[in-house]
Amino acid sequence: MLKLITLVAALTLVLMQSSFAKEAIDPSPFGICALGIMHGGTKQPFPWTSQEANVRRLKDAGIYWDRLEIWWGAVEPQKGQFEWAFPDQVAQFYREQKLNGMVILCYSSAWYRKPPDTPEERAAYANYVYQMVNRYKDTFKVWEIWNEPNIESFWKPSNVRDYTLMLIEAYKAAKKADPDCIILGGAVNGPGYDFVQGIYDNGGWDYCDAISIHPYSLGGPPLSQRLDRWLRFQNSEIAKTGKPKPVWVSECGYASVKPEEEPGQATAIVQAYLIALANGVQKYFYFNYGNYSNWGLIRTNDPWTPKVSYGAYKLMTQALGSPGPCAEFEGYLDLPRNVAGYVFRKAGGDRVVFLWSNDDQVHSTQLRQAVGLKAVDIAGKPVSIDNGALSVGPLPIIVTGVDSRKIGPVGKQFNPYLEAKGQNLLLNPSFESGGDHADYWNIGRFYSRDKDGTFAWTNDGRDGSKCISVSQSGDVCACDSYPVPAAPGQKYRLTGWIKTKDATGANVIGIFWYNGNQWHIVPPTIKTPTITGTNDWREFTIEGTAPKGTSQVRVNLTSENNKGTVWFDDMKLEQE
Repeated sequence: MLKLITLVAALTLVLMQSSFAKEAIDPSPFGICALGIMHGGTKQPFPWTSQEANVRRLKDAGIYWDRLEIWWGAVEPQKGQFEWAFPDQVAQFYREQKLNGMVILCYSSAWYRKPPDTPEERAAYANYVYQMVNRYKDTFKVWEIWNEPNIESFWKPSNVRDYTLMLIEAYKAAKKADPDCIILGGAVNGPGYDFVQGIYDNGGWDYCDAISIHPYSLGGPPLSQRLDRWLRFQNSEIAKTGKPKPVWVSECGYASVKPEEEPGQATAIVQAYLIALANGVQKYFYFNYGNYSNWGLIRTNDPWTPKVSYGAYKLMTQALGSPGPCAEFEGYLDLPRNVAGYVFRKAGGDRVVFLWSNDDQVHSTQLRQAVGLKAVDIAGKPVSIDNGALSVGPLPIIVTGVDSRKIGPVGKQFNPYLEAKGQNLLLNPSFESGGDHADYWNIGRFYSRDKDGTFAWTNDGRDGSKCISVSQSGDVCACDSYPVPAAPGQKYRLTGWIKTKDATGANVIGIFWYNGNQWHIVPPTIKTPTITGTNDWREFTIEGTAPKGTSQVRVNLTSENNKGTVWFDDMKLEQE
C-alpha cells in the first residue's frame, strides 16, 4: 500500500510539474523584437536604466515577450572557454523586469566563422546550446534554433540538410538540460514551405516543438500580401506531415518613414496580428520597437516619441487581453465581402469585433445589433454608431459591447479572404489604378533590375482603358505582378491579352514559381508563344502545376530585344 501511495504521489508530482511548466509560459501571443541587448556590445558598461524605461513602455502597450539573441561567438570566444558575465546580467535583467524572453541560439562560432556544417562543429554548437539552456532554464523557457537559415544572409550557402542535422543535435542537448523547454525550428524568412518540408524530409520533424516563420512580404502589407491565404497554405503544408505543429511568427514588421505613413503602418500591424491569430498562430513577435530601418513602434527614444502604431498596439492588447490568455478567435462576422469583421471571445464571455474595409474605400456598414455598442479606431478616435450603422474604412475599428445573441451570424465560413472558384487572384489585373505606374505591378520585376527598356502606363487598353506597354527593350526587360501565395501541386490558369507594333525579340506572358524565401525561381516557368510584328489584341491562355518547392507565383510580362512596342492588358490568374 505504501508503495502504491508513493507511486501515486510521484505521478501526481510529475503531472503538477508538467502543468506548472506549461503554465509558466505566458500564453499571451503579443511579443516584440525590442531590446537588442547584444547589439549594444558586451564589454562596456551597459545602459540598463534606459532599457528599464523601454520595458515599462513595452508593458504599457501590453507586450510581455521579447525576442533576443545571445551570440555563440560572444559566449564562447574560445572553444571550451565560456564567458558568462554579460549573459548573466542579461538573464538577471529579464528576471528582475519580469519580461519573458525568447532566445535565438545563434550564430557561428568564434573559431569556425560559418554555420555548423560538420559533425565536429555541430557537436560544438550542441554544447553551446546545452550550456545556455542549462544555465538559464529558470529564466528562459523558449529557444529558437538559428535565424533565417533559408537565406544566405544568415547561412551561406543555404542548406536544409545541414540545418536539420544541427537542429537535431541542438534539440537533444536542450531537452537534456531542460525537458520542459520549448524549441522552435525553422526560423525561416518568408513562407519557407520548401525549407520546412526539408526539415521533415531530413528527419528533423520530431526535433522541434513548433515551427517559426518570418512572413516578410514582397507584396506589401497583409491584405495585398494575401497573408490569410499564405497562413492557410502554411498550416495545410504542415498538416500534410501527419504530425501538425504550432506556428509562431518570431519576426515580422512594417515600415513607416513619414508621419502620414504611420496610420498605414498601424493598420498593417493590427491586421497582421488578427489574421495570424485567426489562423492559429500561437505567438507573434513584431519587428521592431526602436525604429531600426523605420520599422519601429516609436520614432525616437530621446525624446520618447511614439508612432500611431504604438497606440494601436496598446488598444489591440487592451481589447484582447495581455499578459495572460488572449481572447479566443471565434470567427468572422457575416458582412459584405468588402468589409472584414473579426470576432473574439474574451474569458468572461464578452465579445470584441475588429472591422476594416478590404479596399481603400469607406463603406456604410450595418451591424445587426442596434444598441449597446461602442467603437474606437486604432488611432484612438471614437467612431459614431447609430442603431448599429457605422462607416468602415481601411483604418481598423474596435467594437465593444457586443452581444453574441444580437450581433449576427459568426463563423469560419464568412472569411472574406476565401477565394471563390474562378476568382482572379491578381490585384489590379487590368492596370486601372496607379500613380506613376500601375499599382501592384513591379517595373523591372520585384528587384527593379530587369528594366532595360521603356515602360509606359497608357490609355491604349482593349477598350480604351489603361494598359502597360514596353518598347525599345534590351536583353532583360520585364514587369511582374505582386506575388500570390501558392503551394506545390496546385493547378493554375493564366489568361492575358497582347498587342504589338513592329515587335521583335521575345514578347510573352509567363507564370513564374518562387521558392519559400521568395527570391529564387523554381523551374519550370511557363510562357506563351512569343509574338512579333504588328498584331491587334490577341488572347493567350497557359496552364501549369506548381512544382515541388513552390511558395508563391507571379505573372511576368516580358519584352526582350524588342525594337518595336508591345502592350499587355486584362490578366487573369485563377487556381483550378
